Amino acid sequence: MMKNAAILILMLCPLIASATGAIDLEECYRSLDEAIAQSNSYVSQREDSISQLRSALQVTRDPAAQYDLCHRLYEQYKPYMNDSAIHYIDRCITLAEGLGDRGHVEECKIQLAWQCTESGMYHEAMDILDGMDESTISDARNLKQYHSTLAHLYSELGYYCKVPRLQQAYFARGDRYRQLIDTTVCSPDEALQIKEIACFGAGDAQGALRYSDMRLKQVEEGSHEFAIVAFYRYLDYQLSGDSVQARYWVTQSALSDVRNAVMDQGAMWELANLLMADGDMDRAYRYIHFAWQCASKFNTVKRNSQISPVLTAISDNYEASLKRANRQLLYLAIVASLLAALFLGILFYSNSQRKKLARARNELSASNTQLATLNAQLSDLNNQMRETNLKLNESNRVKDEYVGRFIHLCSFYIDRLDEMRKRVNKMVKSHDIDALLRFTGDSALRDTNLAELYDMFDSTFLHLFPNFVDDFNALLKPEARVKLPDPGTLNTDIRIFALIRLGIEDSSRIAEFLHYSVNTIYNYRAKIKNGALGDRDTFEAQVKAIDM
Repeated sequence: MMKNAAILILMLCPLIASATGAIDLEECYRSLDEAIAQSNSYVSQREDSISQLRSALQVTRDPAAQYDLCHRLYEQYKPYMNDSAIHYIDRCITLAEGLGDRGHVEECKIQLAWQCTESGMYHEAMDILDGMDESTISDARNLKQYHSTLAHLYSELGYYCKVPRLQQAYFARGDRYRQLIDTTVCSPDEALQIKEIACFGAGDAQGALRYSDMRLKQVEEGSHEFAIVAFYRYLDYQLSGDSVQARYWVTQSALSDVRNAVMDQGAMWELANLLMADGDMDRAYRYIHFAWQCASKFNTVKRNSQISPVLTAISDNYEASLKRANRQLLYLAIVASLLAALFLGILFYSNSQRKKLARARNELSASNTQLATLNAQLSDLNNQMRETNLKLNESNRVKDEYVGRFIHLCSFYIDRLDEMRKRVNKMVKSHDIDALLRFTGDSALRDTNLAELYDMFDSTFLHLFPNFVDDFNALLKPEARVKLPDPGTLNTDIRIFALIRLGIEDSSRIAEFLHYSVNTIYNYRAKIKNGALGDRDTFEAQVKAIDM
């Protein structure tokens, strides 16, 4: 059900995009991420098809049937595993020679040359094609494919050649062979592809896109052929300067490749390059890493040589990011020091104010003996001031304790962050990207830090309010009282009301500290208040009055 829905969404994406005029690239990337997560199931489907064909081949003795099965295995392996594809198409040549089928011998040799070209084995492809006599190729379709393969070979040589003069010569040869292709024996898609490539080579992006639109109508959405058409559309939009459409179509090509278990991931490599240029290093790394895994299975030098520089560039960018993170860490340490100094200043000011209040209280006490007529009013005022002083003394005691603990905690985490920086720096210097990913992706460090934070909070709070748990339970019905397995550690119920006792009453702030949702905190508070001995509406006020 979920898989069918995902395919339906993919099929509707181009229609939605054309109807609304807007493309949500993030949604396309999410679809690609989901497909990569399920890639093992797509690979299993292809492996099942291959296994069935190989089993049938083992029991088949008829050479013609063997040829048919080997050719079907070649088609399965062609985008999946280069070595096996070459093995089975070479076996097809041997079988066709044994059958005396000259047309199939020529066809398979040309297909072998095409496979060598696709995998970067240009010298081998050249030897195969040079070994064929063009004048003796009698079948028109084979001659067309012969010219098409030569055109593809020289275009590939030109694309990857770094010598300008040779590059121009290769492209010229490719165009010459492309002009020799007899389009009358081409399939409709092949004929349109030739015209699209001709427009692209001439720099006519709009003309190329017109032919691409026609090709798009002739292929099944999500098929391997669709991936090829989508990749050519990506190149056409790149030529036209439309970066959004280019990214959309190269993503659609990569998505179709993943869902068809294609290991020759050219589109994924191109997409990773684009994302790296955009600065999206995390996603670029995930995609190029997946492309690297596919290239390892496809096993060609061509893709490996393309992917290696991208991986190196991403590694260099991670190293630069680490340096930026180190600078940010230094700035954070400075800010933490300034905050600590600010807290000390506030503490000094608070003590100064307390002394002033004490002197004011003494003066008022002396004035009370002289102002008998105002004794009743002054008595009320003194009572209020005494309550204020008690709260202030309590607040200062809590502040003194927590400021000391805060300074210690800042120092502790600065040391820990420095240890982490050294460890990450060591991994980057050794280019151990896998270890770095495991280290940064592991949530155990976060869980350990939270546990240490809660332990420090519990010990500090119980040091300040040693009788809090007993007094808290005294406010509850016997069946609702909280039992702690460890007297030195608080549970979630007690921590929530411990925070309320410290003056933190907002559920969102409590949820942020305890890493729960606001609804969960609300439910905890409601559950405890429902077990109160007295009025549940005044329960939290009674908690705040504990040890006052």
